[in-house]
Amino acid sequence: MRHVRPVPPRAARGGTAALYRQLEGDFGVLAPPIALLTPAPECAAATWVALRESLLVDGRTSRAAREAVATAVSRDNSCPYCVEVHGATLDSLAPDVGTHDQRVRSTGDPVERAELGAVTLTFEHINRLVNVFLPDSPLPDFAPAPVRGPLRRATGAVIAGDRGSAVPGTSLELLPDTARRSPVQDDLRWAAGEPRIQRALAAAVSAIEQAGARVLPGTVRGLVHRHLAEHGTGPAGVSPSWAETAVGDLPAADRPLGRLTLLTARASYQVGDATVAACRETGADDATLVRAVSWAAMTAARHTVRASSPRTHQTPTENERNQP
Repeated sequence: MRHVRPVPPRAARGGTAALYRQLEGDFGVLAPPIALLTPAPECAAATWVALRESLLVDGRTSRAAREAVATAVSRDNSCPYCVEVHGATLDSLAPDVGTHDQRVRSTGDPVERAELGAVTLTFEHINRLVNVFLPDSPLPDFAPAPVRGPLRRATGAVIAGDRGSAVPGTSLELLPDTARRSPVQDDLRWAAGEPRIQRALAAAVSAIEQAGARVLPGTVRGLVHRHLAEHGTGPAGVSPSWAETAVGDLPAADRPLGRLTLLTARASYQVGDATVAACRETGADDATLVRAVSWAAMTAARHTVRASSPRTHQTPTENERNQP
């Protein structure tokens, strides 16, 4: 992992220990994209809620269809780590299917739309986290080429393994009460066809919003919202220099986190050591980095899904309306 140190399993207590038990029990492995977030436990729990309830709990769509969407979204976002993991899982579940294209996310059935849309939102979020904090592959660099294929297939088989039906909603117990009681955000109306999923996403989004508000000043959050509204979430250039102009109007003390959040939202693979070091110089610890990146990743994910939804793309979120 890069930039942050997760809580070691043997040192985990309370909610983090419960999270690790659910991860291993339902996912088959202590998934690094969730574990890396444990310096900010509420972000780890929220990301796990979104992942578990969208990908692992049985629904109208098949697990293979959902893994296909996860793989396709990850490819769109240039996230080789997630492409490798979820492509291998898809191969284990349905080796003759191949990755579904965008049509699998365009179903007119409201339940299927909610289920596959939730996978899309979740991986728009997770891809950005992974690009910032994890290497390009889950396999060790020293693994020789002849064994990488078998290792990849073995990883996919473990994740795809039959561990029984995941009980819906269990993961929400890991979230703070304030997140579980939060109202459904306007931009999640597309998930109304499956209230269980809509409720889980609303709670996860609320927890991450609260985490971002703890560490990011309103100037930074407002800048990110305005920038995404004007430019979208697509990459801005081949180097991260575009972000320097974007943060120029921020107070000097806010620019390092402003730069980190903008890069995470639009070009997460451009976040490098220098970006993180600048945040460290202003006092950012592991928890601050995780909360800032989680907030930026989810904000970009919500913007992307909302922009692709004809029913919601013109509806600003409550937080966007309230930003300076």
